[in-house]
Amino acid sequence: METPKYSNRLVNETSPYLLQHAHNPVEWFPWGPTALDKARKENKPIFLSIGYSACHWCHVMAHESFEDEKTAELMNRWFVNIKVDREERPDVDAVYMKALVELTGHGGWPLSIFLTPDQKPFFGGTYYPPSRKYNRPGFSDILTEVHERFSGQSSNVTSRAEQILSKLNSSQSAHKGGNFPDLDLIDKAVEMLESRFDADLGGFGNGMKFPEPMIYTLLLRHWQRTGSQTALEMLDKSLTHMAEGGINDQLGGGFHRYSTDKEWKIPHFEKMLYDNALLAKLFIETFQATKQEIYKNTAIETLDYVLNELTSSDGAFYSSQDADTSSGEGEYYVWELKEVLNLLGPRHAKVFARVYGVTPSGNIGKKNVLRVVKSMEKVSAEEGIAIFEVQHIVTKGKETLLEARNKRQKPATDEKIITAWNGLMITALSRGASVLGEAKYLLAARSGAKFIWDHMWGGEGLLRIHKDGISKINGCLDDYACFLQALLSLYEASFEFEWIEKARQVADKMIEEFWDGENGGFYMTGESQEPLITRLKNPADEAIPSANAIAVLSLVTLGHLTGKEEYREKAGEALKAFQPLMEKSPAAFTGCLSALDSWSSSPTEVIFTGSKDETRFKEMQAAVQEDYRPNKILLWSENETTQNELPLTQGKSAIKGEPTVYLCQQQTCQPPVHSGKALTNILERPQEIRLNIFDLDKRVAEIQTKEQDKFLDAMGEIFKHSGLGGKK
Repeated sequence: METPKYSNRLVNETSPYLLQHAHNPVEWFPWGPTALDKARKENKPIFLSIGYSACHWCHVMAHESFEDEKTAELMNRWFVNIKVDREERPDVDAVYMKALVELTGHGGWPLSIFLTPDQKPFFGGTYYPPSRKYNRPGFSDILTEVHERFSGQSSNVTSRAEQILSKLNSSQSAHKGGNFPDLDLIDKAVEMLESRFDADLGGFGNGMKFPEPMIYTLLLRHWQRTGSQTALEMLDKSLTHMAEGGINDQLGGGFHRYSTDKEWKIPHFEKMLYDNALLAKLFIETFQATKQEIYKNTAIETLDYVLNELTSSDGAFYSSQDADTSSGEGEYYVWELKEVLNLLGPRHAKVFARVYGVTPSGNIGKKNVLRVVKSMEKVSAEEGIAIFEVQHIVTKGKETLLEARNKRQKPATDEKIITAWNGLMITALSRGASVLGEAKYLLAARSGAKFIWDHMWGGEGLLRIHKDGISKINGCLDDYACFLQALLSLYEASFEFEWIEKARQVADKMIEEFWDGENGGFYMTGESQEPLITRLKNPADEAIPSANAIAVLSLVTLGHLTGKEEYREKAGEALKAFQPLMEKSPAAFTGCLSALDSWSSSPTEVIFTGSKDETRFKEMQAAVQEDYRPNKILLWSENETTQNELPLTQGKSAIKGEPTVYLCQQQTCQPPVHSGKALTNILERPQEIRLNIFDLDKRVAEIQTKEQDKFLDAMGEIFKHSGLGGKK
């Protein structure tokens, strides 16, 4: 193997993103005391570059500038250069992203920011081309300008840096407790979201569209609480377009990062674990609420994608798949019409192309991102082909194209294991096991939780990153909050008491490390972590729901399960701390508003007794999961030990040795029941579902019903003898 011409201090890192820069001519340092001390001692400004391995424009800037020897010479002469993987250090990223927004009014990655030797930001941007283009200054010009400012106008630089730091600190001083938030804030947030809603295509705004699962979770909760059909319709239209759009990998499952257009057609092709975890959970819950099969099927495809592509041999979950291959961004996923013709044959290709919008001109260059543009019912009617044959052609076509795609060079997988994102995935899998009844999802959730506990929890607290057999970096708030939520979800799916015991340890350590004893709420960074220039809380949602929101939701649940009121009290104090901010901009705090809904609701308490291996026990488990009930508490009165630890189970036992459920809802307890049907009968009715989705499809399907009946026997014979293929 050829020896690289250059190597820098990143060669000793485990992050794939940092290792991508280990042989740049730039003298990169990882974030840490060595680099920070060097900047102070030499009185040099810091160039801080933050990105992540699946970031396309991070790769572009690396190739254009960081691999260029002349650019690197300027960087090395004038700056101490620090490279950070935002997935490893979300605390560092959050501080300097907030600073960049203060400096420029916008943010994004790659984050390119210049700091004084004492780490205070004074100048920055995102992607800089090597020379002026895209209406952006060239990076070498930026380096020269910043050097001249720091060398010749040091007092101005210092003043600017202090101004930015003051704004960062003042944004935190806003977290002084107010009154307890009113549920009217949820109504106001929904009204604000409705004003931005794209009534034709779903989603929000008229440009790029992100999945934003925390927004739709709030809409779902709002519908469950109020019966708002507007909220349900916004949810339904958006999720349908996402499921059928190019943002969803129609062949292999799993969601890409975002849509580059308002129609959900062309994605930015990277796939992130956290997106797929949050969306899988959302689609499962929307299936519970609406009973629409599209949501169930999409959830299954998403979970299976993660199990197939992002799961380690040890049972943990990798962080992402890249957008790029050597062929170019997204080339792994796109198709020319002639490829589809060659693989499927003219007759089948025609049907497949009509369903998935494959055309000679394509929708990205001359190639096509697959997306559902016509229902199989419509294609059946237009082509004069029985619906069963269309379904077969589509199913076999997807299998054939996926097999062919698997022979292409796959996008690289970032094999970092991140505690927070694993927590989100364990929660989604646990929900999948509970609602869909799939044993493989429970097995995967259990394996993931065991890995995190064995490798990332040492009794002293959680670590954040595991890579190449090494666990490192003290966990941030989102690691604790997301793993806590995962442990509680896993208990609900499995009724294994060990997960409650572990959840209490994680919760207690989270409060000890991150709680603001003066103003309430949780800091992103713990007491034992090295201090940054400011300590943020970040209660607003970003790419994932606010870690404060997940912490509050989890503490509310844990308080109900264990009977320990102090958990609920902490949750309430956190909501009070953020009330003034939520009042100003409710729609920016959908995660916290979902937590508010949970805190303010009377939970449905369902206590199971008897053997959980018996059929009737499992039927009652399925019955309570049939409908969307976000504020339910499920417990198993297993034995005397668990009854002592879980007060709601005390005094409840199987009657006559039969599995028995004790139900309390709306502060009223019901007589015990012994069957799924009896439990369904006494559970409070869910909100009425009034949806008009797929009306045209349904009308076409009704027209085709008689035709389908006529073909049924014939089709069975065709399936048996020829697989429906026909001549190609």
